[in-house]
Amino acid sequence: LNTLTPSDITIVKSMKSPPPGVRLVMESICILKGIKPERVNDPATGKKMDDFWKPSQKVLGDMKFLQSLREYDKDNVSPPIIKKIRNTYIPNPEFVPEKIRQASNAAEGLCKWVRAIEAYDRVAKVVAPKKAALAIAESKFAEAQKSLNAKRAMLKEVQ
Repeated sequence: LNTLTPSDITIVKSMKSPPPGVRLVMESICILKGIKPERVNDPATGKKMDDFWKPSQKVLGDMKFLQSLREYDKDNVSPPIIKKIRNTYIPNPEFVPEKIRQASNAAEGLCKWVRAIEAYDRVAKVVAPKKAALAIAESKFAEAQKSLNAKRAMLKEVQ
């Protein structure tokens, strides 16, 4: 994110019909931010489909967009959202920063951010129980240390 500038974001926002890679990345950003798609007619089939591009442009138009990503609450991503990212975007062979870079440098940075949020969530789920166990062990150790110091003080009195 630190490599992205507001002008990079403006370039992405101003795309009338963005490449599929840019659409894919912005779709994942909208999902992480809890932004709903618009229902539009699919030009190929005529059926209704989810379209994230208009909501994406609104998100990109926010002057604090990059700041909102930097301050994103990565510790509290809801399980259904992270599951959708994990199942739909991460395994997608088109959702790779190297491929996205061909469409847009800004979208590449945003793709890396989405992948980083998913990786952070995966690691945090492993580390959280270990942190809790550490806190319990440290409190037991502090109790034992206190008891040991009391016994040492009693021993000194006897000697």
